[in-house]
Amino acid sequence: MNLIIDSGNTLAKAALFRSDEILAFGKSSNKNWEFIFEMLGETTPERVLISDVASTTESLRKRMEEITRVIVMNEHTPVPVEVTYSTPETLGTDRLAAAVFGKKLFPENHVLVIQAGSCITYDFLTISNQYMGGAISPGMEMRFRAMHTFTAKLPLVKKKEINYLTGKSTEESVLSGVINGCIAEIDGIINQYKEKYPDLKVVAGGGDIFFFDKKLKNRIFATENLVLRGLNEILKFN
Repeated sequence: MNLIIDSGNTLAKAALFRSDEILAFGKSSNKNWEFIFEMLGETTPERVLISDVASTTESLRKRMEEITRVIVMNEHTPVPVEVTYSTPETLGTDRLAAAVFGKKLFPENHVLVIQAGSCITYDFLTISNQYMGGAISPGMEMRFRAMHTFTAKLPLVKKKEINYLTGKSTEESVLSGVINGCIAEIDGIINQYKEKYPDLKVVAGGGDIFFFDKKLKNRIFATENLVLRGLNEILKFN
């Protein structure tokens, strides 16, 4: 069994895999690693892969190395796609992992992988299994906070479902701008890729993607635990 740990910008997640099946899953917002050991119970994984975009897992790595083999993913970790990114040392391991799983789902197509979380990321893979790069834009929470922080009077608005385009109050206007703006952005990026690659498949994940998926004009394949599943593929490749 493989243990996959994904330490992101705001949330740490872990999953215990048997082949492609998730046997156990846990998460913590405060980087308290005890949730992982509580999840494992008496189980000792054969191997562990850690993805750490926030550089907070050193103590966890040392503790895990006492009981099993540990790989900390970096730009030198072998992956089952050809990475053509010009600065692989700056490429987020979460982006690459999500791209790997997207390509596994659609190996015979060009693939665009979208994650909607702290940022909205777009990662493109060719039909010949090359990871090319993509784009990064602010996520929903970042947009709400930016408008509140960098203006004198706009309130800090919390995300919620809306079904309108025209806001009739300042709060509604902020909600419409952020949510409808994200939807328009995602659809627009997909359309630009589809113009160049008609066979394109779109795979999407991240905590906020289910906020958008049913409102998008384009068809996407939305899936949970996109990064964890991609990291598991990378560990199997090693």
